[in-house]
Amino acid sequence: MAPHVRVATPEDRDAILALMVAVIGTALAAEHQADTIENVCNNLAFWNDRPERCVHLVAESDGVLVGVVLVKEFWNLCSLFVAPEHQGRGLGRRLVLEAIAACREGSREQAIYLNAAPNAVAFYVALGFELRESKQRLPPGFKAMRYQLAASEA
Repeated sequence: MAPHVRVATPEDRDAILALMVAVIGTALAAEHQADTIENVCNNLAFWNDRPERCVHLVAESDGVLVGVVLVKEFWNLCSLFVAPEHQGRGLGRRLVLEAIAACREGSREQAIYLNAAPNAVAFYVALGFELRESKQRLPPGFKAMRYQLAASEA
C-alpha cells in the first residue's frame, strides 16, 4: 500500500528527527553529518515556533514515518527526507509536488528555493527545478536550485 501523506503535527517531531538523522547517516560523508543534523534541528525549531509559516508534510506507511518535506516561509524547501527502503518509488516526488501545491498561495517569492545535496540534483531537475546562482557558501557538491511557481502555472 502506498504511504499516506498528511500535515505534520508537533507529536511527529521525534519521529521526523529520527528519520532525518537516519537518512543523513546513509547519504552524507561523516564529516558533513553533524552540520547537517544541526541545520535540520534548526529547521524543525523554526517550524515548531511558527507552524503557520511553513508547509510541513509527512508520509506514513503502516504507522511508521517514512518521508518528510519542510518548506519554510512557503519558498525555502529546507528538508526532504525519504527512508532508504522507500526511495525510488515516487514518494519524494509526491511529497515535493504536494508541498509546491500548498506553497502557491503563500510564497512571496513566486518560487521555491533549495540547496540540493549532490545525490539529489538530478531528482530536482526532473521535477522542474533549475540551477541558480547563490552567494551562500554550500557544502561540497551542493547546488542552489529554484522552481518558478509563476512559470509552472502557464
